[in-house]
Amino acid sequence: MFLRRLALPVFSFAAFILLCVLCYTSLEGIRWRDALFWIFHPHAIHYDKVRDATKLFSLLVYLGVLSFQIWVAERVLATIFRKQGREAWKAMVNDANIEKIRDHFIICGYGQVGKTVVDQLDRMKIPFVLIEVNEGVHQQLLQENIPVVHGDSKRQDTLRAAGIARARGICVVIDNDADNLYITVTAKAMNPSLRIITRAGRQRYAQAMRNSGADEVIIPEHEGGLMVGRMIEKYSVP
Repeated sequence: MFLRRLALPVFSFAAFILLCVLCYTSLEGIRWRDALFWIFHPHAIHYDKVRDATKLFSLLVYLGVLSFQIWVAERVLATIFRKQGREAWKAMVNDANIEKIRDHFIICGYGQVGKTVVDQLDRMKIPFVLIEVNEGVHQQLLQENIPVVHGDSKRQDTLRAAGIARARGICVVIDNDADNLYITVTAKAMNPSLRIITRAGRQRYAQAMRNSGADEVIIPEHEGGLMVGRMIEKYSVP
């Protein structure tokens, strides 16, 4: 985006420089390298050794260079402060921050369980990187300054972008048992020392996930049922 917006002023400036070089060489018979030096260092021109036409032309060159600097600055500032520019800036800052994160947890999925996990990690000041496949949610998370990678957690390049090689652990909480199992296998293969916490919706997947390298397997419905049972037991005591 920056390059597209800067293309016109940059090419126009290049044409302006070429024209100035040709004019200087024609007026004073100097080498093109000396003419180029005069354009950016007008103080190098000895006023008592050049013609009046050269002096007047050097003033035009100075004003032209200044005008192009203002034009480029305007394009850069307009790009940064417009909506797309702000989003691009947020994305660049996000990527830079993720590159610096070490010994963190990767959270796959920002559903109800993922949101709760992120809130807990944020409260405990534990570093994390979230992976989210939905573009709208990804943009929202960028605006909230949450470190996030846009992509499919099943893809190795997405896991690499989240820093799996330097992560402490990964929490796989997508609402799909087959996907969670696949991510568990992939993550373990990419980083055997990784601590893996995986969500399972059914018991038959839970054992497969443990066999595939998951250190902890959470079944939210089962855990919720156990909690409700303990509450009932508490209130049943006379």
